[in-house]
Amino acid sequence: MTRPGLTIALLTGLAQFGAIEAWADGALPQACVQRLAGKPITLVVPNAAGGGFDIYARALAPVVERISGVPVRVANMPGGGGKAALLRVADAPPDDAVMLIENSGDVVAELREDSSLGHSPEDLHVLGAILIEPDAWIGRPDLDLTAPDLPALVAAVSSVDANLAVVGLVAQATGLTVHFVSGYKSSGEQVAAIMRGEADFSPKSLGTAVQVAKSGDAKPLLVLSDGPVASLPGVPWLVGEGSFLAQRSANLTTEQRAKHYQLARLAVEISSGARMLFVSAQMQAETQDCLTSALDAALVDPAFSDAALAQGRPVTPKSAAEASEIYHDKIRAFTEAAPVLAELANQIQP
Repeated sequence: MTRPGLTIALLTGLAQFGAIEAWADGALPQACVQRLAGKPITLVVPNAAGGGFDIYARALAPVVERISGVPVRVANMPGGGGKAALLRVADAPPDDAVMLIENSGDVVAELREDSSLGHSPEDLHVLGAILIEPDAWIGRPDLDLTAPDLPALVAAVSSVDANLAVVGLVAQATGLTVHFVSGYKSSGEQVAAIMRGEADFSPKSLGTAVQVAKSGDAKPLLVLSDGPVASLPGVPWLVGEGSFLAQRSANLTTEQRAKHYQLARLAVEISSGARMLFVSAQMQAETQDCLTSALDAALVDPAFSDAALAQGRPVTPKSAAEASEIYHDKIRAFTEAAPVLAELANQIQP
């Protein structure tokens, strides 16, 4: 979690070095240049080269390097469904300038549900967000979620733990029956599973759903949002007026409908894609503050957004303070949904 008053404290400290003007111009204050000297920065990516997180990391790395004045490398660690990358950062030594680019919902789910990792969500601090967008379900081109008497569906996922909310909670709210098939290592494998008929759908980011819609390999089935999304016209949304849930719950009692809407709204809050930058909570405070100032500048630098957009990846940058608030809202939503998620986990993995 970002410490309260971080921005004000940092500005006050930097003023003592006469460095405010340099920071405003996009260069890191001299105090931080000295602090980071000899500490190469590592951006850890939880999947293989070529994926969305990797594209963002490679677009961001040279901008951070220019601003910080120290080398920045990208390290791909796809092992264990992202857990290897998560542990690389969570277990990093306090003087190690290493950051993780990951979806905040996946981070919270993994650290809450897998006790073998030995960490909680509070063991990571957020230094900024690259993109905030809803998740979506993509699936077979011939699949219509609004069809009557829809049979049980099969979801292709990387791990069950990380998808209990984005799949299981949505299914619980809408009355769908869904089975999980886990172990897929990338989005490409999951789309291939849909094309081969091994699965009916897979949860993905909105950006991936838009790309899939253009390719024709699969189609967007449902946006996990509380209203229609302009980039996917005609695709049902989960909750709200005219939503998929409104159709599915039309014949329920008022009490039953209220319960399903509560679950659906939790699913929207939990599953909204927030691609964030994390560091270990044990990182030295001065190093964390300097990385924060470097990222606050880099995330809004046109060079970063231009490089990401050139690869078809939009950005909606958020500062460390804003991203930290979003992250802790997500932790709260997971806590509120915990009893339902535990029940789902027991049903799937008794």
